[in-house]
Amino acid sequence: MIPRLPLALLAFFAAIPPDLPAEEIRWLLSYDGKSLPAAPWTPTGEPKAMIEAEGLRLTDDSAEFAHFQAPWTAEPGTQIVVEAVVKVSATTGSQKNKSSLSLWPWRDGAPVSILVSDGLHQDGLVLFANQATSHTDRFVPMDTTNRFHTYRLVIRGRDMEIWVDGERKVTGQGAFWKAADSSEPFLRFGSTAKTATGEAVWQSVKLGVRKVSEPPAPDPIKVTLAERWEIPREEVRQTRPYLYDLGEGLLLMSVAQGPDAFYEPYGLLRSTDQGKTWTPIPGLDQVDTTPLPVVRRPDGSILAMSRWTRTQPDGSVVGKTTYLDKEAKTFTQVENRIVLPEEYTNESEGDQIICERHVWNDPDGGVTMVVWSRKAVPLPDGRRNTVRLSHLVRSTDEGKTWNYFSTIGPGGEPAVARLSETEQTAVIRGDRNSRMKQMFSHDGGRTWSKPVELEVGKVLPDLVLMSNGVLACSYGRPASCLMFSTDLGKTWTSHHVISEKVGFNYTAIREISPGRLLYLHDAPKMNGLFIDVELVK
Repeated sequence: MIPRLPLALLAFFAAIPPDLPAEEIRWLLSYDGKSLPAAPWTPTGEPKAMIEAEGLRLTDDSAEFAHFQAPWTAEPGTQIVVEAVVKVSATTGSQKNKSSLSLWPWRDGAPVSILVSDGLHQDGLVLFANQATSHTDRFVPMDTTNRFHTYRLVIRGRDMEIWVDGERKVTGQGAFWKAADSSEPFLRFGSTAKTATGEAVWQSVKLGVRKVSEPPAPDPIKVTLAERWEIPREEVRQTRPYLYDLGEGLLLMSVAQGPDAFYEPYGLLRSTDQGKTWTPIPGLDQVDTTPLPVVRRPDGSILAMSRWTRTQPDGSVVGKTTYLDKEAKTFTQVENRIVLPEEYTNESEGDQIICERHVWNDPDGGVTMVVWSRKAVPLPDGRRNTVRLSHLVRSTDEGKTWNYFSTIGPGGEPAVARLSETEQTAVIRGDRNSRMKQMFSHDGGRTWSKPVELEVGKVLPDLVLMSNGVLACSYGRPASCLMFSTDLGKTWTSHHVISEKVGFNYTAIREISPGRLLYLHDAPKMNGLFIDVELVK
C-alpha cells in the first residue's frame, strides 16, 4: 500500500509548475508582500501602497502613477524566470470618459503591470480585469480578479513564455523583442499608466535565473526590412489600408478617410512604382461608395465592390459594383445585391453587411468575395448583443448579385488565403478577448473547421501565400506586426514587430516580387516598406 502524503505536502508539490523545478532556479530578486518594498527595491513616484493580510495593495486612482523597481545582473547563457502572485481588483482604459478598457502599454503605460529588462531587450506582463497580456500582442483571456493567480514569464533569448497557475498559455516566440531603454537590467512592478487607473494586491514578485536546458528554437524565417517611406496626403488623413496587386505593374490601395464610422468615405488610389507614390482615382476618392475588395478578371478588366452596403425598405441589401478599365483610370458603377440567409440579414439600424478585403476568381468564371455581418441579437434580459460573423459569397453575373456560399466563423475583419484548389485558411480579428481566431476549409470554402484561438491579436489580419511557400500574416494594435508559417498555417513559428508606433495600426501586405513583401501600415501616418522574406536552411 502506498502511504498517503499530508495535504500540506501535496499542496507544496502541486504549486511547483512542471516547467520550473524549484531547485533549478536561483532567485536573484524576491519580494514577499509582507512589508513595504525595501532595498534593493526603490519607488518611482509616490506609490499608494498598503500592507494587508493578503499582501501589498497598490492603487492607481489618478493621472499620477507609481511603481517599484530593482536592479539585477544579467548572466549570459541563462534563462530568466519572473514570477508574481497577484489578484487584480479592477482596471480602466486609457481614454477618459469612455467605457473602453483598452490601452496601448508602451504609449499609455498600464495600471497593473510587470516589466523586465535584461539590458538588451524588455517586455513583461500587463494585467487587465479580463485578460493577462504581454506589452504587445500576446493575450491570455481569463478572470484576473476572482482570486490570486501565479503568473510566470520564462524568457530565453527573444522568446517569452507566459504561464498561469502552472499551465503554459503563451509560447511567445519573438515576444521579448523590444530594445531595452537602458543597458542596466531591472525588474519593475506596479503602475506606469498615464490615464488608466487600477488596483491589485501583490503577494510576491520574484526574478531568478536557471541554466538553459536547450537553446531557443531558431527562427525559420529571416526578414530584412528596407527603409520606410511616408505616403503623404495633405488634404485628408488616410488610415486602414487595403492593398491589391493587379499585376502588370499596377497596385491599388483602398484606404479609409473618415472617423471610423459607418459610411465613412474611402479613397481608391493607384501606384505604378511598387507603392512608392500613390494617385487618387478621380470619382473614387473621399466618397462612401468607393470600392474596397478589388480583383482583375480573366479578360483584363477590374472588378471591385464598395465596402459599405445599405438596407432597402424591402429588406434587401445593396452595394455598389465598380468596373474599372485595365489601367484603373476610368470606371462605371452599378448597384449590386447581396443575399444572405435570414439569420444574418439586417433588421435594425446598426446591422451591417460589410465587404472585406479578399476576393478572387473561380475556375467556373465566377467570383468569390469575403464579407462579414454585424447584427444585434436580443438577449433574454432584454438587452441586445452584437453578433459578428464572417462569410463567403459568390457572384456569377460580374458582381451584380452576390449569393451566400458559406459561413467561415465568428468575428469580423476576416482574411482568407487559398492554399490549393481545395485548401483554405482564414484568420479573423480578435474581438472581445483580443485573440485572433483561425479556421480551415478542406473543400474549397464550403465548410470550415471550428475556430482555433491564436495566442496573438488583435485587428485586421491580412494573409498572403508567398511564392516560396511561406504563409505571411500581418496584423496590428498596439503595434504593427507580421508573423509567418512554414506549414500552411498549422503553426506560426516566426513573429516580428515591424513598427511600435501607435495609430489605428491597420496593416496590408502583398508579395510584389518573389520573396519580397510590400507592407503598408498607418501608424502614426501612412507608411510603406519592403520586407524581404527568406527561408532559413
